[in-house]
Amino acid sequence: AVVSTQSTGEQNCTAFVQLAEDCYNLYNSGTAVKQIVHLEQELATGLNEKGEPIDSKMSGCVSVFVNSPSGDGLLYTPYEKLRVLILYLLNKMKMGDPMKGESLSRLITRADIKNEGEAVQTIKKMGIDIIGDLQNKRDVPPRRNGHQEDTFVTSRWVPVVQDIMDAVLIDRKLDAKSYPHVARESQASSDVDMDVKSLRGQGTRQPAIAAGRNTGPKLIIFVMGSLSYAEMRCAHNASRRNNQMRFGHEVIIGSDMILTPEKYIDELVKLQ
Repeated sequence: AVVSTQSTGEQNCTAFVQLAEDCYNLYNSGTAVKQIVHLEQELATGLNEKGEPIDSKMSGCVSVFVNSPSGDGLLYTPYEKLRVLILYLLNKMKMGDPMKGESLSRLITRADIKNEGEAVQTIKKMGIDIIGDLQNKRDVPPRRNGHQEDTFVTSRWVPVVQDIMDAVLIDRKLDAKSYPHVARESQASSDVDMDVKSLRGQGTRQPAIAAGRNTGPKLIIFVMGSLSYAEMRCAHNASRRNNQMRFGHEVIIGSDMILTPEKYIDELVKLQ
């Protein structure tokens, strides 16, 4: 039984190493993957790798929208172009210079994503003001600064769910405007506040049942609609960081489905 367990462990380790090597080779294979990753991080954060605001012209998008010898010579898929287009439009909105009308139509045509480009209208129907002509806009809470997580150059954007985790685990409270139900409960009872409460005896850590298992208080987050791998990574890192504290919380995150970038774009196109 011991030999069988070791053999299974070695196989799993070998498979993981092989997967990591395949990802590394693809990233450095001269395809568009490396360029897309860096460009998307700049557009998502609004900052370059040095932490400086990106160029208002976002010139890096040109080679994606226009495949020509004068560009970087790489070929980008329609979905890659659409992902960059969405981030590009959101940045134009943030800079107070939204692109719409004829200019947007020409860009979509030039990028040869006319069918996929209709997804921009789908985003508007979701309440996201992407081109500056939406009347009923979604109320988006301000992002939190100063996250304690170390990041790679290629994963600098921090998912919004990290703000929620930090608000609970660091600030010990949730924003009353974003979470009115919790605020009402806090006002209605002196026993209930915005802090995280454990069902296991006032938040104290219990004796470990198994090695490495966190048996202390838990922060449980359920995301309706979908969950990305980046958001799962946030929960893992938060648990690892807080597990070093005396009353550190274990973060458990879940959803009804896992959403990848390709699947997200695919759903946007289908919703047309």
